[in-house]
Amino acid sequence: MPAGLFGKRILVTRSKEQSKAFADKLMEAGAIPLVAPLLIFQARNSEKNTALLQQLDTFSWLFFTSANGVKFFFEHVERVQMEAMLSHLHIAVVGKKTEQMLKHYGYEAAFIPNSFQGSQMVSEFLQTYGSEQTILLVCGNKSRNEIPDQLKQARVFFRKLIMYDTLINEITTVQLTDYIKTGMIDVYTFTSPSTIAAFEEMTASIPAYIDVIKQQKLCLCIGTTTKDKATQAGFKQLRVPDEFTIDGMIETLHDHFKTKG
Repeated sequence: MPAGLFGKRILVTRSKEQSKAFADKLMEAGAIPLVAPLLIFQARNSEKNTALLQQLDTFSWLFFTSANGVKFFFEHVERVQMEAMLSHLHIAVVGKKTEQMLKHYGYEAAFIPNSFQGSQMVSEFLQTYGSEQTILLVCGNKSRNEIPDQLKQARVFFRKLIMYDTLINEITTVQLTDYIKTGMIDVYTFTSPSTIAAFEEMTASIPAYIDVIKQQKLCLCIGTTTKDKATQAGFKQLRVPDEFTIDGMIETLHDHFKTKG
């Protein structure tokens, strides 16, 4: 793990469950993580979901676009003892973290796109398997429409299963605004467009501070979709790692501060 971040105060906005790994790696690199989880995730246990899960035998593929989707799906499957209904299904995941979560539950992905982006997932999948597939797309309520739109365009049969809801973690608001007002944060990090949307809502009461931050502070985004959302929000000092992982983010921080001397 690269050194050179000694004393840099890095805002970690990931959910409580996901922030520890990032914070630990930052400390290994010499940085000071300021953990302020902006989001919480809640299982969606609805009658619609129950009915759709009872039709698993009509699908040939499960598509997972996030580690949270995997987690909430398999928690539900294990709770209602539906594991036997998965035996015929192939599984596709969008990236490394999603794949790791899948392995945690004892399953292997049959398909992973070369690029960790939804736009690439559908095009690469269709090139390999064609459009004569039936897909259950497991996602959250804030998931982007990129994958379903492309599946529709390719006339692939699919159904969307919203397994969890992404909610703003209101109790973090005071902590976040204190960090900002006291000037503690050197770098703002975001790992999804939803974290930026939450940041915007939670800091709406301190526009004078936020205007300065967006002009002057480094904003590090895990991927291009998150960067696009940060750009829309007005951040000017933007960086994105070559590899869309937390290791890639830390490497980018190292390179940034090494260049700045």
